[in-house]
This record gives sequence, C-alpha cells and structure tokens, in this order.
Amino acid sequence: MDLKSAEQLHQTLSSLVDYPLYSDTPRVTLSATLAVSALQFAAAVRILCGEGLVLGASASLRSQFEAVVRSVWALHAATDSQVEKLSARLSQESQSNSKSMPMVSEMLGKLEEVPQLKNLLVSLHEFKVSSWAPLNSFVHSGIHTVHWTNNAPPPQLMDIVFRSSNGLSVIAFQGLGILTGHPELQSQIISSASAFTSVLPARRVST
Repeated sequence: MDLKSAEQLHQTLSSLVDYPLYSDTPRVTLSATLAVSALQFAAAVRILCGEGLVLGASASLRSQFEAVVRSVWALHAATDSQVEKLSARLSQESQSNSKSMPMVSEMLGKLEEVPQLKNLLVSLHEFKVSSWAPLNSFVHSGIHTVHWTNNAPPPQLMDIVFRSSNGLSVIAFQGLGILTGHPELQSQIISSASAFTSVLPARRVST
C-alpha cells in the first residue's frame, strides 16, 4: 500500500475544494459535514491499513460509505424535518429523534429518483453489492471478524480496503466541490485524482 501517495491524494483534493460553501442553509451545511465525516473515517482506514488491522479498517470503511451516501442523500433527498433532526444539538432527545433516519438501502432508493445522480449511483450500488455483507460482518463481529482474527489477512484484502476507501474519498471531495458552487472543480478533481491510480480502485471496464 502506497500510504504516502494516498495522503498526497487527500491533500491535493482538499486544497482544490478549499472554498466557503455556496450557502449556509442547514441542508448544505449537513451535507458538507457528512462529507467531512467520510474523510475522517478515510483517515482512520489509512492508519489502520498501515498497521495491518483489517477489522478496524473494514469497520471504518463501512462507516465511510454510509457517510458518503448520507451526505448525498442530505443534499438531494432528505426532508426538511430529517435535516433538522440530524442537525440538532446533541442531547438525549435529539439522539432519540434521529433514530428514525433511513438506512443505506432506503437512501439509495430515494437517490434513484434524482436523474443527475445516475452515474454516481452506479458506483455506490457496485460498492454496496460487492462489499456491504462482509463489511457488516466486520461491524457486527460476524464470521469475517472471527476468521480474520484467527488468520492473518492477505495483502490483497488490505489493498482492496485501502483502495476502496480512497475511491470513496474522491466521491466525498466531489460532493464538497459541488457545495462550494464552483462547477469547474468537478473536472479538476477528476483530473487530479487520475494521477493517483496506484491508490484507487481499478477502473470499471464497460461491456
């Protein structure tokens, strides 16, 4: 794993999106907060991968994916009431009120109704189909947790977790770019990320 290049990728994209948000509305602010949350989980993945800790890295990857999806959902599909509940100051009451938030499958279903997200949803669905079950097993101490506690994870598994997390980070940065109101940032993010293929998932081959 090329940890140095992964850090450079994140630093490069972070500098690109270093603008104020185009709006300070609760919806935009919540979406940005969740994108930053995804990047914090990504930082945890890199640290844990560097230490060979596949359980923690995989659990963090699952949380990163959910933060990415919820960031997009907050901007495009959440109701005003849902935005308000998630944006509330933390308390016993607000914690209870936020329990009704939709899970990943429901959020993806809502995002299917947004035409401009078609290309993004291909990537999100592919990740969910290929990774959600094993990642849930890690989070809930299922068979994957038991197996990889008793057996050293192969380098290939660590590499998949590492690259997947970096790929999700690119999506999070694209979201932050949108929230700055600078449309040219999308092409700049994609162009800059293309220089870091050594730490990103392999490109999907069209058939």
